[in-house]
Amino acid sequence: MTTKRRNFPVYLAGITGLALIAISLLCWATGSPNPLAVADDNFGRSLLFLPQTAAHLVVAAVGVLTVAAAICARRDGRAARVVGVTATGALVLVLDAGVLAALGYVPFTIISLLTGHAERLSVLLSTSLLVQFGIAAAAGSLLWMQVVRATENAAGKDPAAAHERARVRTRRWTVIAMAAPLAYALSRFLMALQVPGFEVPPDDPIGILAPLGLALAATGGAVLTWGLIRPWGERFPRWIPWAAGRRVPIDLAAAPPLAVSLLVVAASKTLLAPAFAKSELGWGDVLIVIPMYLWPLWSVALVLAAVNYRIRRSTGQRSAMMV
Repeated sequence: MTTKRRNFPVYLAGITGLALIAISLLCWATGSPNPLAVADDNFGRSLLFLPQTAAHLVVAAVGVLTVAAAICARRDGRAARVVGVTATGALVLVLDAGVLAALGYVPFTIISLLTGHAERLSVLLSTSLLVQFGIAAAAGSLLWMQVVRATENAAGKDPAAAHERARVRTRRWTVIAMAAPLAYALSRFLMALQVPGFEVPPDDPIGILAPLGLALAATGGAVLTWGLIRPWGERFPRWIPWAAGRRVPIDLAAAPPLAVSLLVVAASKTLLAPAFAKSELGWGDVLIVIPMYLWPLWSVALVLAAVNYRIRRSTGQRSAMMV
């Protein structure tokens, strides 16, 4: 990996950390609500359970930890790894399902634009959502730096053995990482079809478009994950202009699953908490919620599939060069 590509995640994490500190100080000084604790914004409720002063302190502390992780990123040692992992976890903890929901609604967004209902997209015009995207980008950067170092160390002195281990593990974890979103997609397709037990409430202004869009997004994600173990995940298919037959850059295939895994974890704690809090769930609720119980496993599987894909590809190239 070139120096510029190594430095970009470091700079992104550091700048985001400084921005979080600045936002907290600015909100405190002006008396404005913290963007992660805004009652009338669906994307600003992850810290709503805290008083505003406490929310400012939490966001500022996460910013300081993120800056520290960026500073320690180039160091190779246990302390640097601990700071990096801690900062990544802290960033994920202040996130909620907002970023994943926004990405999941991309098909719905396209459908709304094509059908002349652009007013439905006004909910996405949120400062809180923009802050969440920045936090997610910083968390992804820190995770990426740790994965790069881990995969470089995993190959060791025997790239052939590491390649074979990674090949088996990539297939195993990719299959698991596909099963969870496909189960979720099936439940949303059934909602779109208004199958008994999966009906959309009649007063829902969005109707069946939202579950249909989510189903398409989840299915697309599963198909892309499948590429980690398919030939087109290593070489671009012939139908892709200007790239047909070329090798797929390793990082281009490995980075997206890692980013999605963070968003899935953040969404899991937000979406599953109300489900566990309910004393009783109706049969329809159970059918709709069950696929989301797989999300923590989905997140872990995505990370392991991406890491082993990266090891397999990098050690495969190294073994070929040694022959």
